[in-house]
Amino acid sequence: MTIITETVSERKSRCSSAGFRRGFIKALPFLFSNGVAGVVMGVAYRGVGLGFAPAVLFSVVVYSATAQAVTLGMWAAAPPILPMIVACVATNARYLVMGAHLHQLFGRLRKRITLPILFLLADASWLMTAADAESNDADAGYLLGASAPMAIGWMGGTALGYGLPLKPGGPLAIAASLLPAAFIVTLLPSQWRGKRSILPWLLAAATAFLVSRFAAPNWAMLIGGAAGTGLSMLRGDRA
Repeated sequence: MTIITETVSERKSRCSSAGFRRGFIKALPFLFSNGVAGVVMGVAYRGVGLGFAPAVLFSVVVYSATAQAVTLGMWAAAPPILPMIVACVATNARYLVMGAHLHQLFGRLRKRITLPILFLLADASWLMTAADAESNDADAGYLLGASAPMAIGWMGGTALGYGLPLKPGGPLAIAASLLPAAFIVTLLPSQWRGKRSILPWLLAAATAFLVSRFAAPNWAMLIGGAAGTGLSMLRGDRA
């Protein structure tokens, strides 16, 4: 997929109900897939002793499957708040690039329109919106429509999973332990940039391997990712 580089002044942008309907229908499959992942997260939160309201609030306020999965792996009787915050910032740093790209598309719209929509931004809805903008005028309504099923599935799935009579120590516990790796794997196709991606990815993998010998796996993943991202930034790679 080609990232559009036209300036804001050259681009028409709008927020239409037709775009919302188009995006919502396209993203409906995510209602189920995000819902299933949310159920796993809800069961996992109950397993670590989190209450229903805090568990659901995590999925509503943080609303990041990757960050929530990583911090879940760091959970303890006395949660390490500062490392968890660092983990959330590190795993969500990619949204800075997404936001910069969306500014190219919707920079002419008022912030009171775009900012609430961006609260529901997800990797898939960003990719869908970027692809749609290649053949249509940039439509913030499409972004909202594409984001809505994903958010409903994830937040609703968390609540449903917490309330279901499923054992946290059962098969879903294994699924929950695999969530960090699973969510990162789903992002890999969207991050591949051809041969230029090979060196940063190798650096990230090597760094993570070395760090894993001295620190917890979650820290190894974060530090490895930071090393690969840092190299890409120094080389001036584009998202």
